[in-house]
Amino acid sequence: MAVVALLIAASCLSRAHADLPPLPLSPAVDVPGTQLTWEECVRLATRENPDLQASREAILNSDAVRRGAYSQLYPQISLAFGDTRTYTGANLVAPNNYATSFTEQATLSQLIFDGFHTEGNISQAHAQLNLAFASLDSQKATVSFNLKTAFAQLLYSQQLIKISQNVVDIRQSNARLVKLLYEGGSEDKGDMALTQANLDQALYNLDQAIRNRDLSGVQLGVFIGRTLAPPVVAEGELQTDVLPVTPDFNKLAVLTPSYFEHKAQVDAAAAGITIANSGWYPTVTGSLSAEKTDNQYPLRNNSWSAGFAVTYPLFEGGATYFNVKAADASLRQALDNLRSGTNDSALTLAQMFKGMVDAEDNVRIQEELLDATALRYKIGEADYRNGLMSFQDFNTITDDYVGQQQSLLSAQVNAVVAEASWEEARGLGAIP
Repeated sequence: MAVVALLIAASCLSRAHADLPPLPLSPAVDVPGTQLTWEECVRLATRENPDLQASREAILNSDAVRRGAYSQLYPQISLAFGDTRTYTGANLVAPNNYATSFTEQATLSQLIFDGFHTEGNISQAHAQLNLAFASLDSQKATVSFNLKTAFAQLLYSQQLIKISQNVVDIRQSNARLVKLLYEGGSEDKGDMALTQANLDQALYNLDQAIRNRDLSGVQLGVFIGRTLAPPVVAEGELQTDVLPVTPDFNKLAVLTPSYFEHKAQVDAAAAGITIANSGWYPTVTGSLSAEKTDNQYPLRNNSWSAGFAVTYPLFEGGATYFNVKAADASLRQALDNLRSGTNDSALTLAQMFKGMVDAEDNVRIQEELLDATALRYKIGEADYRNGLMSFQDFNTITDDYVGQQQSLLSAQVNAVVAEASWEEARGLGAIP
């Protein structure tokens, strides 16, 4: 008879619970102002991201400098025109005198030898261009990482809104149930106050999730390179690719943009030695000049000259000597930086790979935990309704279930970010 009475009371509580009006909730659904897929984000960022544009302009700059370095190999031609007016004052034997002379001159000069200075400039310009290309690849990887992280953060915020709404529903249901039990005399006021506080906390978390979603939309727009109309909605899922087998990190290290940047700096430093050593050699130039002069047009006095000149610096206060020593030190420094940078890249690759594997394994564990806590909550709710579980135990089970939903979502976004970090460390990404 006691069991029958308990079942009848539970049935009455369920009907009374269904008759209660719903509590007011924060708005969680907005009309999207901008909807973007991952492919659309990549396409827009490739075209509009200002950091990528700046890196492309740096390549154009370096290419122009490289082309300009060849100019010394070609003849230099110049034209000159002169109009001179002179005055001589009067003296005892001559009156005032004014004179005018006109000059037209064409000059051709050719650098014959400059101690390989021009060759060094050309090699250094090539190295700087290679450095600009490597910097662009590095910037692409960075932009791809930032873009993927921001897109994942927006997906996370959207999913968090759904989870927060579900948590509000759970907390609201529990608050109604405990209130009815309190009014029936089977629960105390403290338990009822705790369930109401949990509901208020859930409502706050929902509002915070909406604000995080709005902030994530702004952040995504920054990395794309344009302002996006709010609210921004991402279309996709928080998922990662299949894990690769453990690679050889030392081999991957010499394929990264960082390696090519350091390699270009080594080449530039080696060219600097050639430039510095040019001070030990003479400079040989050839020239040809034609000139017309007269005091009126047409000019009738013609002249021309041709020759070559050899210039050799005998003493420069040790400038060439110290320039060579500085260039040698710069090359050794660049080689050490290359070796250190390669080792750092290998270590970073190993760390990022470990982080990616750990993060993806953690997603699997969190999924299992969520399944377990969901089942415990379902059983615990039924037991609590039927008076077979204390409020403390039921509240603990509810907290575990609510927290585990958020833990799984955090694990999923962390796995995406870890994968993006692995791609950035390799110098890869979605930016073509």
